[in-house]
Amino acid sequence: MQALTLFNQNFAVAESLLQLYQLFNGLKKTEFKEDLRLAICSFWGAPGNTAIQPAVNDRVMVMARAAMPIPESLTLEGGLDFLLRETVVVACTALEAFFWDVLRGNVLTVVRARRTGADESLRNLQFTLGDYISIQQYDDPDLRLQQIILKNFERGTLYDVSSIEKIAQTLTIKKFWEEIERITGTPAKSLKTLIGDLIYRRNQIAHRADRPEEGDEADGHGLRTIRLSWTNHRVQAAKTLVTASAELIEETIKRLDAEIELSKEQEKARKLVKQISKEME
Repeated sequence: MQALTLFNQNFAVAESLLQLYQLFNGLKKTEFKEDLRLAICSFWGAPGNTAIQPAVNDRVMVMARAAMPIPESLTLEGGLDFLLRETVVVACTALEAFFWDVLRGNVLTVVRARRTGADESLRNLQFTLGDYISIQQYDDPDLRLQQIILKNFERGTLYDVSSIEKIAQTLTIKKFWEEIERITGTPAKSLKTLIGDLIYRRNQIAHRADRPEEGDEADGHGLRTIRLSWTNHRVQAAKTLVTASAELIEETIKRLDAEIELSKEQEKARKLVKQISKEME
């Protein structure tokens, strides 16, 4: 499934941000002994009087020439929290892109298989006379139909968990969260809560710069407190949801494809019977 491949590529960015946070978190500025500083200057091919700024934690050492100093955010308390916030944003973007790509790639299959039994969101679509004419005149009528349908499903932000359910219903998946629980073994209520937390936090970051509301805990920079464990737990929940959704949607589309093929065979049989009846008259 191409949508899953694209998700994994986008999600890898979120995982890299988490890795950077874990790698650099806790860096403290330090001092080199003179012989070590001179050895580093020699290694760089720099003059012996070159000023070097080092910072270290129990995982990594960072060295920078004074002309290109180590950013303060790397050594300030909570200075790397922006990486966690960016992880939340990237993970949510990958999540919503996945469901949009799935809808875009399979909406025609849904329409063909469930002409009268499709979800209300598809049954209530309104076509203009110009739409009908353009479908007839287009080199690829199916592509034009897809464009018209998706025009009515403008790509939007996942403002809450219900947005995911609406897409699932459009794809004819009625008991989405129950099916996700069947595949993952994770209670649907727990997974919905984690995904809801992630989406809500992304919205807070995007629209309020993650400034705290009344009653929220604030960090030393005047923003809502964010922690690695909180972020990682919810980001991984997003990956679990998408992986399970890909499996569920693939099962659903295979079933719809089978319905389409059966309908075609039945139509062929009806035409054959009608032809034979006509010949016998």
